[in-house]
Amino acid sequence: MSRIFKYGLSLKTQVYGLIILISVLSFGVRIITDVNTTRNYLQTQMASHAQDTATSLGLSISPYLENDSLMIAETMATAIFDSGYYNEIKFTDEQNNLVFELQNPKRVESVPTWFIGAVELSPPTMHSEINNGWMMAGTLDVTSHTGQSYLTLWQHTLRSLYSSFLLLATSLAIAFLILRAVFKPLKAVENQATLVTRKRFTLNKEIPAARELRAVTQAINNMVINLQSTFDSLTKQTQALTEEVYIDPLTGLANRKSFENHFNSVVNNISDDSPITALMLTLPSLNNINQVVSYQDGDQHVLDATELLKRVADELPNSTVFRLNGGTFLLLAPYDILFLNKARLQLSDKLSQKENSLHINGYANLALVAIVQGASVGEVLSQLDIGCTLGEDTAIGDHDKESLFSVNQWRTLIKSIIDAGEVSFSVQPIKQANKTDSLCYFEVFAHFIHNSKKVNNGHLFAMAEKLNLTVELDKKIIRSFIAIKEQYPNQTFALNISKASLYSADFIQWLTLYSHTKPVIKTNLLFELHEISLLYNVHIASLHIDAIKELGIHVCIEHFGTSLTSFRYLQGLDIEYVKIDGSYIQDLVANPQSQFYIQTVNNICHGFGIKVLACLIEKSETLEILEFLGCDGVQGNLILPPSKIIKSNENGVNKEFTFCTDALKFCN
Repeated sequence: MSRIFKYGLSLKTQVYGLIILISVLSFGVRIITDVNTTRNYLQTQMASHAQDTATSLGLSISPYLENDSLMIAETMATAIFDSGYYNEIKFTDEQNNLVFELQNPKRVESVPTWFIGAVELSPPTMHSEINNGWMMAGTLDVTSHTGQSYLTLWQHTLRSLYSSFLLLATSLAIAFLILRAVFKPLKAVENQATLVTRKRFTLNKEIPAARELRAVTQAINNMVINLQSTFDSLTKQTQALTEEVYIDPLTGLANRKSFENHFNSVVNNISDDSPITALMLTLPSLNNINQVVSYQDGDQHVLDATELLKRVADELPNSTVFRLNGGTFLLLAPYDILFLNKARLQLSDKLSQKENSLHINGYANLALVAIVQGASVGEVLSQLDIGCTLGEDTAIGDHDKESLFSVNQWRTLIKSIIDAGEVSFSVQPIKQANKTDSLCYFEVFAHFIHNSKKVNNGHLFAMAEKLNLTVELDKKIIRSFIAIKEQYPNQTFALNISKASLYSADFIQWLTLYSHTKPVIKTNLLFELHEISLLYNVHIASLHIDAIKELGIHVCIEHFGTSLTSFRYLQGLDIEYVKIDGSYIQDLVANPQSQFYIQTVNNICHGFGIKVLACLIEKSETLEILEFLGCDGVQGNLILPPSKIIKSNENGVNKEFTFCTDALKFCN
């Protein structure tokens, strides 16, 4: 019950529940009424029948009550008794001595015993006094048999049951058709934007002849040149700092410093719904290759292992690969250890195929560790080192293998969620910096509910990407969220969109059509895109961002700085926000390099008219530094933790997200 209050009920569940409740109540009332009415009728009918039989039979046998003709009277009673409608016929004389008695203990086998026990029929016994002439000869007792009455009552109950189930099935079928109704598109919205508003600063080579226009054009060109020069200078500085501090020069992977920052930004947010697993890969034969062959071959050995590990990471969305030192790599992924073990087994097979005589200690060792909330970097690395050194395999037992879904099971689950799954939502505000009562927008977190259980989003989207179903999941989230967006039309919300949807022309086309049906989608809505997804193909991503912007939907790049690449890709992207990755926030107080990085990001982005947001803020000292460095928005548990959205809307009035003194308060 508490889970229902916490997560709420879907509209489909409420409709189905209402129909089932009405059908069950109708069935119950009908059965009770019909059974009682029919039982009373049958009870009266049995009494009347028994009385009529006692009277008529008494008159028929009265001439044959002498001892020499008593056999005739008993034969006449037997003839009537054999019809089966009577449980007992008994005749006693005037001294109450039994003259003859007929009994029928037979039960009706076609009626269940539990029904007979639940609906009791009392067999009536009727009496008739028999006279022999003017003398009292005795008393005839006739008791009806309840078998036929029970059979009639049981058959009537079954008919009522079948009709009620037919009503239930019909109601459910109608409700199912209503819930599956599809929204029809509405009119499109006209959207025009210039290159400047899309952050595409290009020089105008055609100088107008008119003096006034010439001056304006030259001024704009000079502004663009100065902006480009400033952008190039700041980009070079930031890139140099990033390469020096956070990037491994040989592999181009993030180094140990970057790992520690990333680890500290996620370790306190680990939960059953948001697990983190670490996979370590070591190259035990690297020193032998360096000494026996050459350091160049050793470097190639490292690069080969890097390529294999990158391929694994590419198949695991939101996972990150780090090179900690010479032959030690680490992959952090937002999945539980059972799910990630599949990737480990595949990687192990590929590594074993590359083994040769130079790998005297083996090509590579692997170890998996499920990170617990609040764990330290040293504890995790120690466990992984021990696993790699001892060669312990994180094998999965039979029970665990059964707990993992097959590809077909995942396909069935995902399609079920797309077709009829419930989506619950929570939000967390991004507050404007240096202000207590203003915000940028609310970030929306979607949670899929299947069979009353929350599905791990990391596992779900990883498998959906393999099955090419990620776009459909994003459509499901948007369709489900529209009801909340219509309830709060004046508030700005941000939905996370996957890499597959960003590069899907089908999704852009669907979104355009859907915006005709639901015009509320065209106002006060943002899409948050992961930086890694954006860098997959910046050109196509830019075109699709333009299409999204034409619908009136704004764009934010989240996890900005995760890729550790140049900021040049920002030029030409028509976006409103960048959200700095939390790995730069956690150690901000004691890390001047992170402070310089954030300040540079602010300078670059503000030059393009892009606002900079900071997330995962847990300490007031961190908040003060971020506001001093010029960030436009701040987000984190210090501001307000995520809040569940209640979908109900009393009295049909749009409610507001309100503010309390010195703190944001989510009120719905």
